[in-house]
Amino acid sequence: MSALLRAGLVVWLAVSVAACGFQLRGSMDWPEALAPVQITGVNPRDSLYRELAVAFGSAGVEVVDQRPEGQGATLDVRSVRDRRRTLSVTDAARVAEYELIRSVEVRLRPVDGEAVDLGTLHASRIYLFDGSAVLSRSEREETLREAMNRDIVSQLQRRIQAVIGADGQLRTDVEFEDDQPMTGEPTD
Repeated sequence: MSALLRAGLVVWLAVSVAACGFQLRGSMDWPEALAPVQITGVNPRDSLYRELAVAFGSAGVEVVDQRPEGQGATLDVRSVRDRRRTLSVTDAARVAEYELIRSVEVRLRPVDGEAVDLGTLHASRIYLFDGSAVLSRSEREETLREAMNRDIVSQLQRRIQAVIGADGQLRTDVEFEDDQPMTGEPTD
């Protein structure tokens, strides 16, 4: 295939994708007045903290251990609740499927304004339980929790975008209904 034909094909694909309205999921727009961000309520070694730090970092926002006096905002993770429930059992009365559910309650507090309650975010995953692989269960659950954390951070980014006004200030008049758990496909 000639270089000219290849270049023409690339341009045609780019125009086609742009014409249909497709956009890559970008990072959140973050007002300078709310930077840097301090994340409280969750251990920095927790995978939820790491996912939040990556999301803020991709938006160009520095995550700090201690917010400088008079600057930035605090993302307050008020609670993280994990549950595991049995979904089905075998004929021999053994667990066949579990559902993991993670709920995270979050609030955003600017240094010079009123805190905005971002509500409770939920994510869940279903997995098939193999009684013969008990040792790998905790590793499987941790992998699924990391995926749930990515879902929760994505939901949080949308909520933060909803409360940041055109002037870059936080809108306190926005109320959120708690999201229903996002259920992933059963995994083996």
